[in-house]
Amino acid sequence: MKQREIRIEDLRQDFPEMPAELRRMVESEVQRQVDTVSQGRRRKHMAKKTIIAALAATMLLGTTVFAGIVYKMRIEPVGKYAMNTSIGTDASDPGRSGAAAGEQTQAVSDISDVRMTVSYLPEGMVDVGDGKYSYADNLYKGGVSVTFYKMDTGDAQFEMLTTDVRESEHVSVGGHEGVYFRLHGGEDEEVSFNQRMYVAYTDVHYVMEMYAASDVSREDVLKIAEGIRLEPVDDESAQDIVHAYEWSVYLASRSETAVDWNPPEPVPKSEMADIHAIGESFVAAPKDDWRGLGNVAVKVTDVQVSDNVSLLDESVLDSDGKEDLRKETDASGKLRPARIDYVRYGDGINSLNEVVCSREVPQKLVYVTVEYTNTGSEELDEVLFFGSLMKIIERGGQMELYRGNAPCEDAEWDEAVPRGAARYGEMWYYDVHGGERHNNYITNLKAGETATVHMAWLVPEEELDCLYLNLDTHGGAYEIDPAGIGYVDIRQQGGE
Repeated sequence: MKQREIRIEDLRQDFPEMPAELRRMVESEVQRQVDTVSQGRRRKHMAKKTIIAALAATMLLGTTVFAGIVYKMRIEPVGKYAMNTSIGTDASDPGRSGAAAGEQTQAVSDISDVRMTVSYLPEGMVDVGDGKYSYADNLYKGGVSVTFYKMDTGDAQFEMLTTDVRESEHVSVGGHEGVYFRLHGGEDEEVSFNQRMYVAYTDVHYVMEMYAASDVSREDVLKIAEGIRLEPVDDESAQDIVHAYEWSVYLASRSETAVDWNPPEPVPKSEMADIHAIGESFVAAPKDDWRGLGNVAVKVTDVQVSDNVSLLDESVLDSDGKEDLRKETDASGKLRPARIDYVRYGDGINSLNEVVCSREVPQKLVYVTVEYTNTGSEELDEVLFFGSLMKIIERGGQMELYRGNAPCEDAEWDEAVPRGAARYGEMWYYDVHGGERHNNYITNLKAGETATVHMAWLVPEEELDCLYLNLDTHGGAYEIDPAGIGYVDIRQQGGE
């Protein structure tokens, strides 16, 4: 594991002369910090030159100064592949008293809400909401995602374990101490979130956690973080307030021990009575039916299997989908074989995920026609639809997720993982788009009207006989829900 750290001896011993504008900004920040200290006139009269020097060091070294305390973000190795990130006071700071340090490691009773501003995004990257940013031609896939922790237990209580670390690096962004990790993953050119950052904003008692995907360069990740500012706000109704996790609540919910990977538990077949057949109409409304989906009847009317992609309307795919399709087909449009990797999962601390063997198998296009009918008396707007392809087998009266066939003798593996577009359980192709984001919504559905949606997946041919379609908008492809209300049996025996 490669670890890089900026050392103070690598910098000039004396700070360079600061431009007048920068010095005025530093002195203004000094005055703000001094004025917030409520320990009497003597404390306010502390030497400004000392703090100015410390703030200049902040800009160069990323050490955070708050109320006379110097904070540093620390990383320590755990096992072979994990790093523990924490925040601590700088024991080498000569002006730091034990009492002052103790104050900031205790609970902070009054932490202001903050507003985040981002001054830099790479060309082509856009804000998609909720702290997520992705490239306009690849929306909601890759990019960066930002979240925050409100350190109500004290800044120095922050501690986070990061697993699967390939490289680690101390960084300074926007005058704040941070760490950057590059994780294992993304080596096969598929987009994965293989970068992580933590930045301490101890002046406002927040810590940022940033997830960055492999389609964003390290340089741009650091530039994005450099341009992030947190501004305290007093009005709880103000726009763009950061929705942060309270650290005390997060700690209460976080597991104290690492959990080994285990496949989802099987479900008794008797509990899966509500499985629908092709041609059967049913309602797939979630329990909190606030969208009016209780008045929408759903029916799978047709399932087609093909060894080419001629059934698809490629104009509805984004650039990423078109690129996926290009990789999966030959010059005639016929599907290439799918590669299946057999993976033994590691704990990310002392072992990594390992592909023990691979093989290629024929793959097919599964093309499903689904009808949505408004059975109510009122017109519906923005009707949400969703399809997840599940692979379920029956064994000994139990329904369990299919995990693959044994590929080679004496191989110990946990899961068979298709590569390429065959890895998608959630629908990667659908030909109806609507709503604010022009995605999986039927824009308008009048009373008595039926809308037809086509969905498609690429599937290894040997898995056609274990396919179930989950049309519950709250459903997924990776865990069987015995209370699921949208399961449709679409098992096939192969062929076109």
